[in-house]
Amino acid sequence: MRPGAAAATLMTLAALTVPSANLAEAADPAPAPEGIRFVTLIRHGAYDRVESADDRVANGLSALGRQQSRLLAKRLAGLPVKPRLLVTSDLARARETADVIGSALSIRPEQDTLLAECTPPSSRPGLDQKQDPKEMAACLANLEAAWAKYFQASPERDTHDILVCHGNVIRWFVSRALANDVRHWTSLDIANASVTVIAVRPDGTTRLVLYSDVGHLPVDKQTWAGRGAGWEKTRK
Repeated sequence: MRPGAAAATLMTLAALTVPSANLAEAADPAPAPEGIRFVTLIRHGAYDRVESADDRVANGLSALGRQQSRLLAKRLAGLPVKPRLLVTSDLARARETADVIGSALSIRPEQDTLLAECTPPSSRPGLDQKQDPKEMAACLANLEAAWAKYFQASPERDTHDILVCHGNVIRWFVSRALANDVRHWTSLDIANASVTVIAVRPDGTTRLVLYSDVGHLPVDKQTWAGRGAGWEKTRK
C-alpha cells in the first residue's frame, strides 16, 4: 500500500472511532425524577370531651363526628388515587375517624403514637405558661420524629399517604412545610374532619396543596378550632 493511502486509511478509522466517554456525553441526559409524595392530613371528627378521661380509650367521636367522618370518607373514596398508607394517632377520636375512612377505602389503619395530640412550644407566652415544659419538649420531639418519618421524598414515583391526627399536630406540620417559625402554629384555625395536603418534592422541599378543606361538609355540620368558616351560622 502506498504511504499516502495508508495514512488516509488510518484517518478514516480514527474518524469512525468515538471514545466511550464522548458517547456518554452525546447521549441524552437521564430525566430528573419527578415523583411527588402527597401526605393527606385528616383532623378527626367532632367529639364531646371529658377532661379527666384517658384520650386513648375515651373521648371518642360524637354523633356529629361520626356524620362528619362518613362524609369525609365518601370524599376520599371518590378520589382517583389509591393511598399507600392509612396511619392514625392512637387516641380514640382519631382511631374511630380512621376506621370509617379505612372501611370506605378498604385499607386497615395502622397506629402511631407519634401522631397523638400534644401542645408544642408556641409564640403565645400565655399558652406556654400553662404547659409543663417537659411535656412541651416531648411533644416537639415527637413531631420532629413524625416529620422525619412521613415527609420523605419519593422521587421515583408519586405516592399518596393519609395520616389521621389532630389540630395541633396538623398546624405544626403546615408551619414546618411552609418554612415558617413553627411556634406560630397557633395562628391557624382548623376544622374537624378537614383535609390538608402537603406535597414533598423529589429534592425534599415541601409545598402546601390544601389546608383545612371542608367542602364535603354542609355548613351546619362544620366545627372548628377557632372562628372558622360558617362560625356564626352554626353557633347562633
